Amino acid sequence: MRLKSTISHDNTEPTINCISWIGNDEILIGRDDCTLSKWSQATRETLKLCILPEKSSPVDLDVLLSSQKLTNKATGNEQVLTTTSDGKLYLMNKITKIDKAIDAHEGIVSVGKWSPDGSTLLTAGEDGNIKIWSRIGMLRTKLVVNGEPIMSADWNSDSSKIVYTQHDAICIKSLKPNVKTIRVRAHSNLVLKVSWGKTNDLIVSGGEDCCYKIWDSYGNSVFISEMLKHPVTSVCWKPDGKLLVVGSYNVILLCNQFGIIQSVNRVECGSIREFSWSPDSTQVASACANGKLMVSTIVERSVSHKNVQCLVTSRKTMTVKDVLNETKENLDFPERIIHVSLKHNNLVVITCTQCFVYRIPNLNTPQIISLKDPNVFRVILSEKNFAIFSNSSVSIYTYDCKLVSCPKWPNMQCDAIQENHLSMSTDLLAVRDQLNDKMVHIFEITPLSTLSALKHGSSITCIQLMNNKDNKYLAVIDSNLNISIVQIENNNCSKIHKIGKTIESFESFVETCSMFNGMCWNSQTGSLAALQYSNLIVWYDPLLLLNDPILIRKSIEKIDLSLYGTKLEIESYEDNVISLVNAEGIKVAVQITPYLESLKNYIDKGNWMECRTLCRAVKNEAMWAVLAGSAVAAKQLDTAEECFISIGHIERVSFIQNLKTVSDRSEQESSLALLCGKINDAESILLRSGSTYKAIMFNVKAHNWTRALELALKHKRYLNVVIYERRKYLESFKKDENNEKFLKYSDMTINEEEMMKEIQREQ
Repeated sequence: MRLKSTISHDNTEPTINCISWIGNDEILIGRDDCTLSKWSQATRETLKLCILPEKSSPVDLDVLLSSQKLTNKATGNEQVLTTTSDGKLYLMNKITKIDKAIDAHEGIVSVGKWSPDGSTLLTAGEDGNIKIWSRIGMLRTKLVVNGEPIMSADWNSDSSKIVYTQHDAICIKSLKPNVKTIRVRAHSNLVLKVSWGKTNDLIVSGGEDCCYKIWDSYGNSVFISEMLKHPVTSVCWKPDGKLLVVGSYNVILLCNQFGIIQSVNRVECGSIREFSWSPDSTQVASACANGKLMVSTIVERSVSHKNVQCLVTSRKTMTVKDVLNETKENLDFPERIIHVSLKHNNLVVITCTQCFVYRIPNLNTPQIISLKDPNVFRVILSEKNFAIFSNSSVSIYTYDCKLVSCPKWPNMQCDAIQENHLSMSTDLLAVRDQLNDKMVHIFEITPLSTLSALKHGSSITCIQLMNNKDNKYLAVIDSNLNISIVQIENNNCSKIHKIGKTIESFESFVETCSMFNGMCWNSQTGSLAALQYSNLIVWYDPLLLLNDPILIRKSIEKIDLSLYGTKLEIESYEDNVISLVNAEGIKVAVQITPYLESLKNYIDKGNWMECRTLCRAVKNEAMWAVLAGSAVAAKQLDTAEECFISIGHIERVSFIQNLKTVSDRSEQESSLALLCGKINDAESILLRSGSTYKAIMFNVKAHNWTRALELALKHKRYLNVVIYERRKYLESFKKDENNEKFLKYSDMTINEEEMMKEIQREQ
């Protein structure tokens, strides 16, 4: 991946001070001669739009696009914000006319930024003040007052915080009252520029010490670059947070989200004064110190799936290669390529106004969709459908280009959705709420229906739907970096099962209880892969957690990936291969046992003898654990007994052997439910068959005393047995009764001889 730059305007006088995209093909330019001009990419001509008052040279400008206003429901006429060298703030609607001029600061107003929600704006100047204004230019608050000039500032994603420079430091300031400002000494010299990523919540800073650095939202250091030859004069995140551009003298660096340089673009432009990304995120405009306007396009983007690779070679062309068949096809498009997605043998290409859908290997006759909204932020593919996320809507199509549904939810802001915050399976779509990070909206695609939203106890950082027709499960990673499995049934989200919470009780396996930062389901086997630091954890059957929380720890494979670094990401999990990419962009393929899919197929067909033969040959404890859970659920006691012997669960072996001698059918079914971990079901089976005594003793043996007392009182039988067993229990542990429900019966006299006769009659 690299930037291909072209000089779009090379007049050296007057100097360009600031730039901002108006649309995907037009750039607004502020110049030293107090004029605002528009440069068109289609005609490559510059049109003078507005002349500001004398000595009001534009210093910074920001355009609130109509699509942004629509998404965030902002109202009002002003769209263009311009700050000048004489302390003025100008608000304009049609760019050709000044609607409002405000005396904002003393001296140069160095920063003017619309908030992401379009409701407010901030200005900062060399007088050391930062002010927050309403959309119509009414002063709301002086947020920062100090004596040092502020060179740069930016908003966070939800307009609740700002970051600004203060000599060699960066400061993170909340708009909420009584919240302490975070001040970090970021560079050894003057900090020239900061940018806050709206989707990754990371801050990048560049300074005169010739370095650029990345910080999290709390001011902790994430990345420090090597020292460049010249000061870093400009930095800017790509809107989706995946890329970062860094400008220095005659150099533009394209970096990934970890700060690692992907390409170096050397151009004769002097220092880069400012960057501005186009709304479709495929181009970046640069205001150069020598007076030139430069537009750079991202080329050599690549996506791959199994044996097919797609490479965007230029603005309008791409190459599709099949490495197995050694075929190569060149595709030409009438407009600039914006998004490319490849999965499930389908290729979806988004241009400025159209969507092309190819069925691999047939690349000759694509299906074409005309886009109503050209501002497309994301495209995701499932086995049957694909979804296009644009400014105003989400549209789900089949691969025959038939519109299936258009889901909507409260606080819908498609431009703010991160890749990890949405997932689509064959039948479901899940999206994390953009304002409430503890809520996930879940939709049934066909027919469109909104299911009950998932409300989690902690902030959700990643979601993944299982792509399975029969089973509907959602895996969630929260802010505590724990993984939870949520079962979706009857249009509701049932109980949340935490994998980490289950494993924490086992000291020998405590290292895999939490700290996960990425995951991916396997659609063929239903297994789940997750990253933990430099380790890859694979649960062969995470759904065992729903039935047997103890057995799941045996069905895990752990692979050390420290050789490839700590900053890894899972791209896909297909067949028995997990594809990952490290911070340098190097792809890593990790192979899991190829026999797991065969085992799952045998289980689905009920071929238990073949399952046992396969596990004996492979000698994999995790596969024995998977088979054990499935055999118990299917009531295959012989198979389950051999499995528990193989994984060392001798107590369960004894339980099964004893179970085989039980003649009472209800008791046998209850014991099987207990073996599956379904305690409530085990009790219900006994009660339905009329075995009240056995149900009570079941709770007594499980030390569920309150439930045992409730059953005795409800059925008006065996109260003396419960009280007798409770007293024996307390006596053996030399404890006094402290349960209020049992204290009522402290004076109760029990005739042991009559009680034993009653018990013998039941047995």
